[in-house]
Amino acid sequence: MNKFISLTVTILILALSIAFVVMPKSDFSENENRMLQEFPELTFESFASGEYMEDITLYISDHFPLRNGFVTLKTLFAEKIMGSRLINGIYICGDMYIEDYNRPENTDRLIATFNKFCKNLEGKKVDLMLVPTAIEIYGDRLPRFASPLSQLKTMDKIYSSVECNNIDSLYDALRLEKEKGRKLFYSLDHHWTTEGAYVGYTAYCKAKGIEPQPESAFDIKTVTDDFKGTVYSKLNDITLKGEEIKVYDQDNDITVLYDGVESNSLYNYDYLEKKDKYSLFLNNIHSLVEITNNKTDSTRTLAIAKDSYANSMIPFLVKHYKKIYVFDTRSYKGAVSDFVKENNIDDVLILYNMNTIDTDTGVNVIY
Repeated sequence: MNKFISLTVTILILALSIAFVVMPKSDFSENENRMLQEFPELTFESFASGEYMEDITLYISDHFPLRNGFVTLKTLFAEKIMGSRLINGIYICGDMYIEDYNRPENTDRLIATFNKFCKNLEGKKVDLMLVPTAIEIYGDRLPRFASPLSQLKTMDKIYSSVECNNIDSLYDALRLEKEKGRKLFYSLDHHWTTEGAYVGYTAYCKAKGIEPQPESAFDIKTVTDDFKGTVYSKLNDITLKGEEIKVYDQDNDITVLYDGVESNSLYNYDYLEKKDKYSLFLNNIHSLVEITNNKTDSTRTLAIAKDSYANSMIPFLVKHYKKIYVFDTRSYKGAVSDFVKENNIDDVLILYNMNTIDTDTGVNVIY
C-alpha cells in the first residue's frame, strides 16, 4: 500500500511538472481580472535582492496547472468541512461574503497628495468623497472572532487633515439605507451595487445643493443575474450562484468619448458575456472619458478623479452637467489639476473607495 501511494504521488508530481512546462501560459486571468506574473528576467541585482526568487514563486503560483481547481478544493475543504469563516481574506458571513480591510500604510502620503492637489487648484472648490466598503457598513454581519481595522478612523483622519470640501455624509447615508434592508454592496465582488452608487449620488447632490433625481425617474432593470466578481475569484467556490447587476437607465442624449473613441452610451453590454461584468459601467477603464449632455440648460462642468467605484455613480450625474471629464489616474498621463485649470472646470470631485485607496497607484499623480 505504501509503495502504491508513493508511486501515485510521484506520478502526480511528474504529470503536473510536465503540464506546467508544456501548457501554454496566459497573460491575463479572466477569473481574477488581473494580469498574471511574467517570467522574470534574471539579473545580478534581482537575484541579490531576492526579487528574482519572489517573482519566480509568483510565476509558478499564477501558472500552476489546474490552479483554479485547487483553489476551489481549498475553499470547499476549509468552509464546508473545517467550518472556516475567513478564507483568502474573505469573511464568510452566511450568504454574504465580505472582503477584509488591510492596515493602511500611506495615509499621510494621501493627505499630502490631496492637499497639494487643492493648493494647485486654489480658488476652486474641490470635493472629496471617500467610500467605506462592506466591511464597515455591514460590520454587524462579521463572524464573532473578527476584529477588523476601522476604515472610519482612517477616513476621519484624512477628512480632518485635508483642505478639500469633505462629503463625509456618505457613511451615515449608507448606514441609514442599510438599516432599510437595501443591498448596497455585492456579495461576490468588492464594488458597491448600483443602489449603493445611487446613495453616493444623493450624498453628492445634497452637499452641492443640487436636487437629486428620485429613483422613480429611472428605468431600473436587471441586466444579469450571474455576476461573479473579485470576491468570488478569491473563493472560487463553484457552488456559489451569481448575483444581479441593475442598471438605472434614462433616455439621455449624450456623446461619450472613451479615450477619443465616440459612443452614445454610458454602458457596454458586451461585458455581460464576460467574467468582468461590472465593466459594463462606463465601458471598463479608460484614461479619460468625456461626457457631453446634448440636451441640458446647465453650462456647468465637472472633473472626477476616481477609481472604478465612480463608474456606476457617474451615470446619475449626467443630468446635472453640460460636460463631465472622468480621469482614471492609474493610466492618465498628466496632472488632473493642470487639465482643470486649462479648461476652467467648475466642479472637481475626488472619489475613491477605502479598501484600495491606500495602494492605488494613480492617486499620486492627480496634482
